[in-house]
Amino acid sequence: MARAAPEAAVASLRGNARAHARGAQDAATAAWLCAIPCAAVAVLAILLLGPPLGRLLSPARNPYTFLADAGTPHPEPTEHARYLIALCAPLLGALATAAAPRWLARVPERWVAPLVVLPQVALGGVVVASIVAQYRDRFGSVYLGPGQVPFTLRYFTPATLAVAALLAAATAGALRSARLRRRAAAALLADSRARRLVVGGLVVVATAIWMLHAVHSDLEIGNAPQDVRYHLGFTLDETFAVIDGRTPLVNFTAQYGSLWPFVIAAPMVAFGKTVLTFTVVLCTITALALLAVYGVLRRASGSATAALLLYLPFLATSLFQIGGTLQNRSSVGSYYANFPLRYAAPFFLAWLTARRLERGRDGSAGAWLLFTVAGLALLNNGDFGVAALGASVAALLWAAPVRPGRTALLRLAGLVAAGIATAFALVSVLTLVRAGSLPQPARLVDYARTYAVGGFALMPIPGVLGVHLLVYLTYVAAILVATVRALRGASNRVLTGMLAWAGVFGLGAGFYWVGRSHPVALTYQFSAWALALALLTVAAVGELSAPRLRRTAIGAVVVVFGFGVAACSLAQTPTPWGQIQRLDAPFAPTEEVPEADPLAPSTDPAARRFVATLADGPNRFVYKRGAPVAILLTTGHRVADALGLVNVSPYTGIGSLQTVQRVEATIAALRAAGGNTVVLPDPLDVSILPVLARDGFELVTPLGLRPYVPGRTRPLELPWPGEGAVIKWVDMRHLHPGALR
Repeated sequence: MARAAPEAAVASLRGNARAHARGAQDAATAAWLCAIPCAAVAVLAILLLGPPLGRLLSPARNPYTFLADAGTPHPEPTEHARYLIALCAPLLGALATAAAPRWLARVPERWVAPLVVLPQVALGGVVVASIVAQYRDRFGSVYLGPGQVPFTLRYFTPATLAVAALLAAATAGALRSARLRRRAAAALLADSRARRLVVGGLVVVATAIWMLHAVHSDLEIGNAPQDVRYHLGFTLDETFAVIDGRTPLVNFTAQYGSLWPFVIAAPMVAFGKTVLTFTVVLCTITALALLAVYGVLRRASGSATAALLLYLPFLATSLFQIGGTLQNRSSVGSYYANFPLRYAAPFFLAWLTARRLERGRDGSAGAWLLFTVAGLALLNNGDFGVAALGASVAALLWAAPVRPGRTALLRLAGLVAAGIATAFALVSVLTLVRAGSLPQPARLVDYARTYAVGGFALMPIPGVLGVHLLVYLTYVAAILVATVRALRGASNRVLTGMLAWAGVFGLGAGFYWVGRSHPVALTYQFSAWALALALLTVAAVGELSAPRLRRTAIGAVVVVFGFGVAACSLAQTPTPWGQIQRLDAPFAPTEEVPEADPLAPSTDPAARRFVATLADGPNRFVYKRGAPVAILLTTGHRVADALGLVNVSPYTGIGSLQTVQRVEATIAALRAAGGNTVVLPDPLDVSILPVLARDGFELVTPLGLRPYVPGRTRPLELPWPGEGAVIKWVDMRHLHPGALR
């Protein structure tokens, strides 16, 4: 029995390598033979069909009127259309591979070996060229704004690449030795309940250590890197909008997560409405989501120890450092819009999908629950939710024990529809209880439409070659390897299904970067990429550990090299004592950040009174608890909660009001609530001011209310943390608001 466990683990890693005879009829051989023709067809379609498809998908006119200070929109219909075509490339390859029995026998045997090796060598060349491209690409005004100094972002250093190459060579060499394979199986892959508990403990400790860097406190946030403070304001305010009485999908439009703020708000109300509570809760959700991925890897590899070796590089790459120092850093993990607001729900869904595949149950109840969670992920964030839903469907299809027929497909479609309907019903109950209204699906895609259709803040892909191409090819490889395993009838259904899951999810979530192709935004895709690499590594180990070296070994080595690159991210591991020291460090004021917590409401009584009072006539301002005000500061809903007001703005401050339509929606919400006062930051983007003036608002000046005349009207302004100062506008059409009656 002691010897059976490691042998079972090795068999799992090999993906049931002996399930079918090798040779010309092998599905892997067919996949490599299809690689170059399918790639050529895809490239040709991308080049020729991209422009006309882009024109077909583009509206006749831009549906948005952008504020002048929002910048010039840059719609990318051709680029989006080309990516849609690129999404079909792995499907084309999968179909061609599945059709291999019809054409593979016609390929002369003497041609098979060179035609299989050639695309693998070409893949290696693409990898090298794409890595070199990261040293060549320079990002200028299109990515930074006018007047900024161009920069180059190198994700992986020469040392990283050298270490990854050595790891790949050492792994390949070790797997070619039968003696080393047996020792590795005995030492690492033997599984038992005790070992799973020990490894599970190590995984929890490692995850906790990594998450420490993303915890911030109210006394320390002023010391954090600027990008951490900036992005924190938006995500913090989405939760405070819920605390302040707003309901996402009804009278508030969340940019990152429509459902997670409800979950986060509860412990904040219970334990304190502070930055510390907020970041601890978010880091806890993120840690649980990452641990869910460990659960996926354990099921896919068949071994807790193997899963640990896969998980640690995944963990480090998921929380990739963006800037700052090792002790005080900004990372993908401290960009809370990514973790947990976008990624957490899909990763929980991945874990549920892997559990279903492991148990091998095809009951309707389990699938209904699975797709209910998928529906909740979709309603939380449409960008990543759609990708996660499609990924779970793909996992069930690729891992099916038999090829599903029409009846099975219709049944699956029905279960998907039932799950989404259940999720919508659950969210409807929540919104009806809170706001007396059903969810408005248009709010789920409001920001996505502004970017994808309106062209706001879009940036072009810097070129064909680059790390982004390697990320895309990794997802394609995951889908094709899942196809090969499905055709072979590999016994490890979890690995097969989750390879399909990772590939489909990565391609779908990648749409975010295709639109906003900023080099830093590519790091937001690294977690999905690392998951696909980890699962591919399980399959690659099986290829390299076969008794006879296969023609597909080059591709397997390339995968192991990619995973070695991910493993080098472990050099960024934070030290617990360094993070404790960071949290305990006294605030060091600067000219840019004079306050310890620049996101906190002002403590100056005059400033708070200025923000909290509503106009009741042309010269009278009064305070009433619970009065509706449109506070268009980045943390306006937090300010409203502190001052006992209700911020009726449907968005997180003026930074989210990029269009005239959103400004008018805010004014409409203010008037509907019986308010008449708008608070703005100053200095600010002035293009919103003519919109307010046109809608009947006047500016509060030292001499009272005055019509706004650009360049002449001087506002009354009071200092405010993080904003410089605040100014106030009053709706002259409703000088005696309903809220004060």
